[in-house]
Amino acid sequence: MAPGAWSGDKFRFSEHVHGGQDYVGAANISLVVSQPAKWENIESMQESADARKGIGINTYNEQIEIKKRRVARFEEVIADPSKAAPRDDVSEYPAAIEELKKEIREAEASIAGLKRDWHPIDLGLPQSLGYAAGPTLHAFLLRDGRAYNFMSVGGEGEAPFEERKKAFLDMLQRFKVRNLYEIPKERGLCIPYGFIPDDGTGHFRMEVSMRYKDRPGVIYTIGTAVVGERGIEQGESPMLQATARSAASLLAGGLTEGREVKSIGPRPVQIGALPAYQGGFSLNVAEPGQPPVFNYSVYTGYAGWDHSRVLPAITVNLRSFTKEQDPSIKENPPPIEESMQRLEALLKGMRLRPTDKPMPELVPAAPLP
Repeated sequence: MAPGAWSGDKFRFSEHVHGGQDYVGAANISLVVSQPAKWENIESMQESADARKGIGINTYNEQIEIKKRRVARFEEVIADPSKAAPRDDVSEYPAAIEELKKEIREAEASIAGLKRDWHPIDLGLPQSLGYAAGPTLHAFLLRDGRAYNFMSVGGEGEAPFEERKKAFLDMLQRFKVRNLYEIPKERGLCIPYGFIPDDGTGHFRMEVSMRYKDRPGVIYTIGTAVVGERGIEQGESPMLQATARSAASLLAGGLTEGREVKSIGPRPVQIGALPAYQGGFSLNVAEPGQPPVFNYSVYTGYAGWDHSRVLPAITVNLRSFTKEQDPSIKENPPPIEESMQRLEALLKGMRLRPTDKPMPELVPAAPLP
């Protein structure tokens, strides 16, 4: 997996070359992993959160000063109507003053809320800093030279703050560092370079991208999620999505003036042992008479079962990027055939992970009395 654009690693993704919506989430907690990192990076993360508090306070203070000047102006005109502009309706000023004073009180209350609710918090963990940004909780951890950023966001439908804080701290205490290719035997959620043990009933949603060092312009994004929970719905079936991706070749063919266009699928394939559908296209985007430059996009998806942690939805998206799209890429993508071979190897190697204790949905129901 290549690190994020801001990580400083030489294999990092860039602003223009990256996966779809790279995201790691467990319940309402999202995570970001970067490498490499030092303690000063952790301190900087906490300082950035606190800086947003200062920006918010300054913004409210500026609004208050503007509104106070307007109140003073309106009061001056009420006291001496001759100072009113020709088209001003002075009779409306008292109501306007009351509305402005109300808005000032609301801004002052917001400042008080920022000062009260935005502050560092003690996580009770080594090499870690925390921050409460109103209803949002942050944790910045340094583990084995990498920074881990955990965030729990409040909102409609979420648990009360104290309940979320308890669950947040519990997850942080369970979190473990994991070697990149280590496969845990416990129940829980694998994240890049980390593992969060759980009881096998937690919600998760994840998209993680990877690429080969010798082909930096070709990215493979693996996504998985529990279907039917926290806004993750079945949506279009993998067959329909594969068909739509494949049909894009028809549109591309009309724009490439006879240059090579290939349609991939739609067709049934497998992700490991699971039935899936695949569709995509490849096109030559080079100018006529120039050496071919291939750009392609291939979708592979398995629908998953509602509310299943054992059989969640799985997607694998293959995308390519050219030197024109990002000058940091030193060579254009290879022909689609090479990348498809690597994609097929990736799909073939994906497996359901066995655990030392069976997942709850695999445990036979107790017989009725």
